[in-house]
Amino acid sequence: MEKELKIKCPCCDSILFIDRITGRIIETRKPLVEQSSGDRLADAFTKTRQDKEKRSAVFDDMAENLEKKKKLSEELFKSSLEDAKKDKNEKPHSIFDAD
Repeated sequence: MEKELKIKCPCCDSILFIDRITGRIIETRKPLVEQSSGDRLADAFTKTRQDKEKRSAVFDDMAENLEKKKKLSEELFKSSLEDAKKDKNEKPHSIFDAD
């Protein structure tokens, strides 16, 4: 007979290891993924793969947003440069000029 009981909690799907003699909880193992296969190593690989996919998606979104910002700033710079070339007689405003 084993020294400890292995019971799955119906509420949170945690696995509880209970000492048969004292009735105390020795260990609590929370599931790594929602759909646990029962094999902790396989679940760990699944969790790692899911986390990697999430991180790569976030990174791709950030890179795309950075490219959009870069493109917008280049367009703004080009339009401002064209406006500056058109207004050759006008002096740029300085913070030191007193009006």
